[in-house]
Amino acid sequence: MVRVISQETFDAAVLENVVEFDMTLEEAIREAESEFSAMDVRTDVVKNLTLSEDKKRIVHAVVKALEEIRSELELLSSGSKLQEHLATVRAQCKLSVAHRILANQHNGYDTLLSLMKKVQDDPELLEQTLRAMVALTETNPDILTPEGTELMLQLINDWKSRTNEPAVAEYLARWSTECCLKHEDNRQNMVAAGSLESLTALLQAQKSCSKVVRAASKALRAFTLDDDIRQEFSKAHEHARLLVEDHDLITVCLEILKDYLNESDTASELLSTVSKLCVRAEYCQLAVDKGALVVINDVLVSFPDHAVLNKQAMFLLKNMVGNDKVKVEAMQTGAPLLIIAALDKHQTVPGLCEAGISALSMLALRVPAHAKSLVQTGAADAIIQAMKIHTKEKQLQKLGCMAIRNMVARVPENQQPFLEIGAENLIKQAIEIHGQSMKDVAQAALRDLGADVKLQEQWKGTGHEIHR
Repeated sequence: MVRVISQETFDAAVLENVVEFDMTLEEAIREAESEFSAMDVRTDVVKNLTLSEDKKRIVHAVVKALEEIRSELELLSSGSKLQEHLATVRAQCKLSVAHRILANQHNGYDTLLSLMKKVQDDPELLEQTLRAMVALTETNPDILTPEGTELMLQLINDWKSRTNEPAVAEYLARWSTECCLKHEDNRQNMVAAGSLESLTALLQAQKSCSKVVRAASKALRAFTLDDDIRQEFSKAHEHARLLVEDHDLITVCLEILKDYLNESDTASELLSTVSKLCVRAEYCQLAVDKGALVVINDVLVSFPDHAVLNKQAMFLLKNMVGNDKVKVEAMQTGAPLLIIAALDKHQTVPGLCEAGISALSMLALRVPAHAKSLVQTGAADAIIQAMKIHTKEKQLQKLGCMAIRNMVARVPENQQPFLEIGAENLIKQAIEIHGQSMKDVAQAALRDLGADVKLQEQWKGTGHEIHR
């Protein structure tokens, strides 16, 4: 069992080294670390310490800043140093999880929440308070309370239409995102409180500000995640359904996207959000009806140099063509040629290659005519080239094997083109590099290619009698 120490214990050890052994602070910290390490005790605590003037007490910058904020809460005068103290809290909380835990142990969350209530009509102070709250909540979402959720939604509703102060809206959306990441209970509680409606309204009201659009898109997308290992079940699919059916988010995102095709970062966020919402066949069809295929082709044609934007466009296409009707429409628009061109241009970018191979694989799935057409178009060369360049990328190698299977399983004449460009040796090399974790999918690809493969029979069903 791993042993850890508290911040108080570490501080006491450092202070003892300074007082009893006349060490400098830096020497005392190093000595304390060494002592605990020798005892096999982890020291995941704050180590950027200072001493009080009388050298009798350890001082933490984040704790001192929070004390100053509490002392000035009643004054809020123009000459106060609140912004300076908030900047200190934010900077310290960004350093590590230990700093954030220490801040919360000294009522950091409650202090910032109280301050937020007092300055909610002061855009400058509210922005600084929200920045500090976002830093405090990062990878620390357990601190959110019902009171915090209520205040967050109240502020979103109050500030969503104030387009002259977009920074407040941006950091409200960021706060929402941090509260949702890896915390299923927070997501469900916030949905019940009305977060989806408020954030969708914020996205629409602030659509002229790219920073708010990006932040609000991330915040809404966070509700569709299933990333909390503490929970056995998630409502990610239900949240996606609510966003599509109750708040028409697919339409909202695609409409806003038309104004941001020249901004790759913003367009990528919007495409990623739409992609997360395409979880049912009817939602995929809705996205197509609202012009998603046209937008994807526009991105791939007009912005061939934007690797991130191209990647998100291809991931969206991959999700949408899970609907067989959409798959046919995508083939008719010429999307495969654009994907192959993007793979050729950005063949050194593993993330884009994964997106492109996934899209080609889904286009070929269960449709022999598509598989034949894709190989004739040059999909085989694009897939094999990406696998050759990124031999150490396990996920890409797996996706490549699945794409090969989808293109040859129902179309035997596609086997030869793959074999001629070295698919068999490449797949065998992937097994050697990545081992057992990709053996099954790789051997299945070799089998479908008609290559020599030895499949191990795990169980023959003999050797034991059935007892009644």
